[in-house]
Amino acid sequence: MYKVYISDYVFADLEPEKEVLGGIAEVVPLQCKTPDELIARAGDADALLNTYLDGIDGKVMDAMKNLKVIVRYGIGVNTIDVDAATARGIKVANVPDYCIDEVSDHALALTLDCVRKTTLSTNRIRKGEYTLSYVNPIKPLRGAYAGILGFGRIGKAIAGKLSGFGCDIHFFDPFIPGDLEINGINFKKASLEEICSNAEIIIVQAPLTKENIHLLGKKQFELMTKKPVIVNTARGELVDTEALTDALEKGVVSAAGLDVWEGNPPLDAAEKLKKFENVILTPHSAWVSGNSLRQLQYFAAQEAKRVLSGKPLKHIVNPEVLK
Repeated sequence: MYKVYISDYVFADLEPEKEVLGGIAEVVPLQCKTPDELIARAGDADALLNTYLDGIDGKVMDAMKNLKVIVRYGIGVNTIDVDAATARGIKVANVPDYCIDEVSDHALALTLDCVRKTTLSTNRIRKGEYTLSYVNPIKPLRGAYAGILGFGRIGKAIAGKLSGFGCDIHFFDPFIPGDLEINGINFKKASLEEICSNAEIIIVQAPLTKENIHLLGKKQFELMTKKPVIVNTARGELVDTEALTDALEKGVVSAAGLDVWEGNPPLDAAEKLKKFENVILTPHSAWVSGNSLRQLQYFAAQEAKRVLSGKPLKHIVNPEVLK
């Protein structure tokens, strides 16, 4: 019987994994804090499921002589050295077809909160301040230039929902050749520079790669003349925290809604951001709902089972390995 190790997890139980893999593999749950701990405990892994444990690199893979596949519980695979896996003939998979509604809803909620200043107003009223002075000005959503950075499944879902408010939506995505029409609505492709220069709302929803760390950095914030709202529901490293903090202090950015931000541990890393009353922070919860958690578990386990059963992956991250 195969062995499927779980490096770390955040689920109440592992019944979906046991249900999917029962009869073909033993599911071995771990809560590793370091890659070295994983190496010491999972040397006989045939498959590895990974949540947040970072540093799944060549050293880890070399310690697992039977490893055939690594599946990330989630969409991004920045915890895994994909090149190292490919070089060793190890397949890598993710789960890009879950939490699409959850994350797009959350991005929209943060956007509306920043634009309409609802959290800011609540906090002021709790202090006994009841006036319109801290609300004004409020920009109308209808006709607002909104830029979405990353136009995959979730980016498209955000665009569809935001279009209902009458926004003029543009997207930046180097993997899409031109404008897109979805359900009769036209979404315009733009460069990153064009979006930064013109947008009143910027929503970050790109995958994190080695090439796009600090996708929004000092140079990009310097282009922002419309005092945009910044929303990040993707990965913290996509937005340079120092540059964002400077932009908030100078009033270059009118507000920010962040489900993720740079740094670990998260609470310590948020110290610079917590001082701004026009910054809304949520604990990387955009992906969470009762349905999405179970979906994630089932879908990840199914990918591991496919490989162990000699079947092709549904969502392979490194198709080069097949060659």
